[in-house]
Amino acid sequence: MRMIALAVAATTLFISACATGTGATKDPYARSGFYTHVHDGRLWVLKDGDKDIELVSKNKEPKVVVTRIAAGPNNMTVKSNNAEVIDAYLKAK
Repeated sequence: MRMIALAVAATTLFISACATGTGATKDPYARSGFYTHVHDGRLWVLKDGDKDIELVSKNKEPKVVVTRIAAGPNNMTVKSNNAEVIDAYLKAK
């Protein structure tokens, strides 16, 4: 009986981990304090809470766009509304 209870508990834990997508949907470009979005092979980076997040999330560009070609992870082009945000993102771990 104890073995069955243990097996059920282990199975429940496994199914719950699968259902929550643990590790499966993690954004490989995420950094603390930044919003990231990939569109057309380019990485958009904005500070968390930035007013332009809504535009970028809909694949629209803000009024000001700074572009750094091949500066990002995997030589991706990085775009933002502020050069300092790109610099801080590239330095962040």
